[in-house]
Amino acid sequence: MLANQRMIAPDGYEVMLFPLEYMNISQGEYGNTSHYLAMDFLGWGANGRILQCGYYAPCSCHSVASFGGDTIVWQSNDLVHCADGSLQIVTFLFAHDNNLPSVGERRIQGQLIGHTGTAGQVTGDHCHFNTANGTYAGMIHVPDVQYNAYELKNSEHIYNICYVNDTVLYNDYGYNWLEYHGGVIPPSPSEHHFPWVLYAQKLRQKQLS
Repeated sequence: MLANQRMIAPDGYEVMLFPLEYMNISQGEYGNTSHYLAMDFLGWGANGRILQCGYYAPCSCHSVASFGGDTIVWQSNDLVHCADGSLQIVTFLFAHDNNLPSVGERRIQGQLIGHTGTAGQVTGDHCHFNTANGTYAGMIHVPDVQYNAYELKNSEHIYNICYVNDTVLYNDYGYNWLEYHGGVIPPSPSEHHFPWVLYAQKLRQKQLS
C-alpha cells in the first residue's frame, strides 16, 4: 500500500492491505530464528535499502497491548475484508520500531503507524509483522526456534490476511499474494463531503438493495 491509501469494498468495509510500499522479506514463515507465521521485512524503495522506513496502518485500528519496549499489538476497529475471502476483525503486531507507539493510540487506514528499526533482539533494521484472526486473544510461545519468541494466538498467514494492492513485490518468497479488485476510494477528510460514517452506510444499503 501507499501512504494515506484507503480501500473500501462495495459493502462499506475496509480492505486489509499490506503495510509497506515495497515487499522485501528477510525471514519468511517457519524460520529457525524466531518465527512461525510471522515474517521479517526490510525497508525498501526504488533505490534499494531504506533504514527507519515508514509503514502504514493496513486498516483503521487501535493499539491494544505492547511488550518488551519493541512490540505493539493492533486490532481493527471494524470488520475488514481479508485475502482469504473472510470478513472479520483482525489483530496484528509490529516489532522493532525504535519509537514504539503507546497502547490506546488510533490510526486511520493509510496513516503512518511505525518504522523499521533495531529495538529488541535483532541483527539489523527491519519490521517484524504478525497477523491473526479475530480480536486480540494474547500470545503463544513459538516452538523450535533459536530465541524465546512469541506470536499472536490465532495467528494466520499474512498472505491470507493482507491484500497487496500497490505494493511492489521485490522479494515475496513465492507466497500466494493477492490483489483486491472492486474497491473504492473514500472521500478525503480534507474535502467537503458528508461524514465517512454516512458514506459507509450508503455503500452498505446499496449492497443490500
